[in-house]
Amino acid sequence: MTHPAAYVANSGESTVSVIDTVTGGAVATVPVEGNPLKVAVTPDDTRAYVTLGQSPSVAVIDTATNTVSATVPLGAAPYGIDITPDGAHAYITDHQRDEVLVLDLATNTQSAAVPVGGGPMSVDVSPDGTEAYVGSVSGGVRVIDTATNTVTATLDAPSAYGVKVAPDGRHVYIASSSRDRINVFDTATHARTATIRSSGGSPYAVAVSPDSARVYVANDYTSNVSVIDAATNVITDTVPVGDSPSAVAFTPDGTSLWVTSMGSDTVSVIDTATNTVTATRSAGSAPFGLAIATPPAPPAADLQVELDATPVPGLSGRIDYTVTVTNNGPATATSATVTATLSGTGVPTRTDCTPAPGKVTCNLSDLAPGASVSREFSVPVAALTLGTPYTATATRTTSTPDDTDTGNDTATRTCTATTPLIIRCT
Repeated sequence: MTHPAAYVANSGESTVSVIDTVTGGAVATVPVEGNPLKVAVTPDDTRAYVTLGQSPSVAVIDTATNTVSATVPLGAAPYGIDITPDGAHAYITDHQRDEVLVLDLATNTQSAAVPVGGGPMSVDVSPDGTEAYVGSVSGGVRVIDTATNTVTATLDAPSAYGVKVAPDGRHVYIASSSRDRINVFDTATHARTATIRSSGGSPYAVAVSPDSARVYVANDYTSNVSVIDAATNVITDTVPVGDSPSAVAFTPDGTSLWVTSMGSDTVSVIDTATNTVTATRSAGSAPFGLAIATPPAPPAADLQVELDATPVPGLSGRIDYTVTVTNNGPATATSATVTATLSGTGVPTRTDCTPAPGKVTCNLSDLAPGASVSREFSVPVAALTLGTPYTATATRTTSTPDDTDTGNDTATRTCTATTPLIIRCT
């Protein structure tokens, strides 16, 4: 089973760290072109999009292989990014051009540019995909109608470095960093419903629990995370984390909140049941942006094993065996091992595999879908075993990637030698 993975943009170096959120182990380090900032993943979790401030461009990471599949030149200073629920478009802030750029994800081309002004930094698309909320350094939060890509409203929330719409779509939470407050707006009316003071913490990033019951806000100056009860708009807890937290993201089940801390080069893991840090993970230099995805399982390679036995009678009779392995796909089998076990303890001869008493081991590599490969070995007919069945069983013992269909992994042939001149196989 594939575990959810945290994709961490290391802004101090040209890499994205991939961390298993269950085991905490490092899965991969993905090189990118420079200064990765923010990360968003497609709804099907197959791709992670990373804004690159120095390029300027967006890197596309294939989450199945954790490799960069494309780098898309875009704008002058791409920064914040979010993807529509249908996976069709990404909305990306360009704080140098005061625009929000719309990227068509089917073609990786820009399809629109929406003027917003004010130095746009953060962006979040509503769960129904109809609106994109854009936080700016100045000028408030612009609301973009995604059907027309026009600004339809402006919310009075300056210095909006973090913007997040609750999963239930009812409210948007805005971290106004220089004002040390979190503004709450009704998404239906665009009216302010609450202002929550953060006690000088310089709130920077926001995440809302999957059930929309709690809001977690990363405070840059005080290096902690505020926990807000969404029903009362009251801060109920404060969780210390690493220096200068800049991004927060929930695991899919909502049991853990991951927090990047660019000042300490760490990622903190908060247990949301107890609001305590249960682990601190190492990342690259200055981890900044963060998103969590459950990558699809890599494609399997179904290997089918067949075994043929050919009697070769004579004064020195023998049985020639042929092991044939066919890859039914869909992936290439980069490596595989097939072991043939034999009745008796004799050592097979005439083999292109590795013989040992009572068995042979055949190693394969780079077997493409639809391709077959054969390996051969022989077993001498010994005078002391005449009339005793010779049984050989060939079995796939290992392969990469996984073989999920084990029903065709084994083949058996039995032969009987009455004399060295009379050998029958079934």
